[in-house]
Amino acid sequence: MPEKTLIVIPARGGSKGIPRKNLRPLLGQPLISYSIKAALGAKAASTPRVVVTTDDDEIELFSLRYGAEVIRRSGELAADSTPLDPVIIHAVKECEARWGERYAVIITVQPTSPLITSAEIDSAIATLASNGTDTILSVTDDRHLRWVETKDGLAPEYTARVNRQLLPAAFRETGAIIGCKRHVIDTGTRISGNVSIFLVDKDKSIDIDTYNDLWLCENILSRKKIVITVIGSSKTGLGHAFRALLVAHELTRHEVVFLCCEQDCLAIEAISRQNYRVETCPDGKRLESVLALKPDMVINDILDTNADYIVALRKAGVLTVNFEDMGLGAEVADLAINALYPHQVPNPRILVGPKYFCLRDEFLNAPEREPEGEVKRVILLFGGVDEADLTGRTLKVVGPELLKAGIEADIILGLGYQHRDSLDRLIKEKGFTNVTVISSTPRISDYMSKADLAITSAGRTVFELASLRVPMVVICQNLRETTHTFANSENGIINLGIRHELKDEDLSGMVKKILVDNGLRKMMRERLEKIDLRGGKRQVMGRIMELLERRSNP
Repeated sequence: MPEKTLIVIPARGGSKGIPRKNLRPLLGQPLISYSIKAALGAKAASTPRVVVTTDDDEIELFSLRYGAEVIRRSGELAADSTPLDPVIIHAVKECEARWGERYAVIITVQPTSPLITSAEIDSAIATLASNGTDTILSVTDDRHLRWVETKDGLAPEYTARVNRQLLPAAFRETGAIIGCKRHVIDTGTRISGNVSIFLVDKDKSIDIDTYNDLWLCENILSRKKIVITVIGSSKTGLGHAFRALLVAHELTRHEVVFLCCEQDCLAIEAISRQNYRVETCPDGKRLESVLALKPDMVINDILDTNADYIVALRKAGVLTVNFEDMGLGAEVADLAINALYPHQVPNPRILVGPKYFCLRDEFLNAPEREPEGEVKRVILLFGGVDEADLTGRTLKVVGPELLKAGIEADIILGLGYQHRDSLDRLIKEKGFTNVTVISSTPRISDYMSKADLAITSAGRTVFELASLRVPMVVICQNLRETTHTFANSENGIINLGIRHELKDEDLSGMVKKILVDNGLRKMMRERLEKIDLRGGKRQVMGRIMELLERRSNP
């Protein structure tokens, strides 16, 4: 008699907590269909016999439709008080008698664990086949600070109150999979002899017992995998990484993976600090690396893309969203957003203009501040890299005037700033006791909101300062920033043009003028107050969510 693997799925019709639970629709499919598909897809055993044991006609009908065999059991074996061991033992004996087979391994898969896949079933079968294990149980690491009731009252199960991660491992059976060898069944149980466990992810440990469990499972099953490709180096700065993190924070329902080319070390460092998964790829291998991750959506924050790259992603069935893309790829992407450089012709797939700028929550929740009658504090900030050291140059030019007027100055440095030694020397040599230097702060909005005047470059910081109504002088770091049309006088912003064409005396003269001209500052603030940037993130994320929803319901 040939020995095979038997996979038994016990599904009775009389569930109480959720009536007709095993047939409840889960993303349009009956609950039991998930365990049947997982069992039929197991590869560790050659052609396993997959059987549903039930007392219910409708469950039998659906089980047969999804490819399982059915063993009927009596009402006694389907009673609320009946444990699972006699149900499985009955199914094993019935199967052996019906098909003339002898089973080496018996695997129980619960239909109420729809997140279990063929991979976990294969793992259980392989473990039973490869060592002296008699029984294997699926478990999850469930360490917590626990208390128990004793005859003397409540008592802790732990020996020391430490963070959960530092507690000894404590494994809880998930019930999703129990496997055993055939001789264990003859003892009247499924758990005997040499018992092993295999760890499953927290998500896959869910057993549907309540409506909350059902809701949670549906949300997990509907999760999409989103790859966010980002640049961030001494050449491109960190604005792309910060925006990508903002977007990732909003995608809490989905699995997010970042992908950076190896030379984008600043982005890798900034994102890794936030404890996201970051994958890297060699330069020129972005497409292959994205496809290897098998995403549902790719969000590209890598500046200009070519059409071939986007078309290849779409041919693979991947949704594409591009930020600040002035290349041909934007024309064929599912969605393109360009708040900074609005020279593209807008259409339903290309969102252009400041109203689509995504403010971080720290700016959306920043308290409003009444403007001072005179300038008491100035802030200098030139992005995450400031490759030309506009920070040092600006401080050298305007620092003496600020010191003379008794004006405090905050200098914000980014993660990629490479001129700290020379800046510190300048501050010391010039005696700038009014200057405070802040590096890589997570609370930049706090410093911005306290400023009466900002001197900055023409990147995303302009929008952030504008949202806080801070008058500003802008110096463009590069040619791309000169196309940032938002940074103009109509919006209350004084743009001095590109750095290498700006004379120091012009910078000094403009700053002196603003410092003493209360009317000019008032006019700048009034124009900034007319600008509403608070709805940008909501609009952009709404469109991204619409695309994902379309993927779920084509």
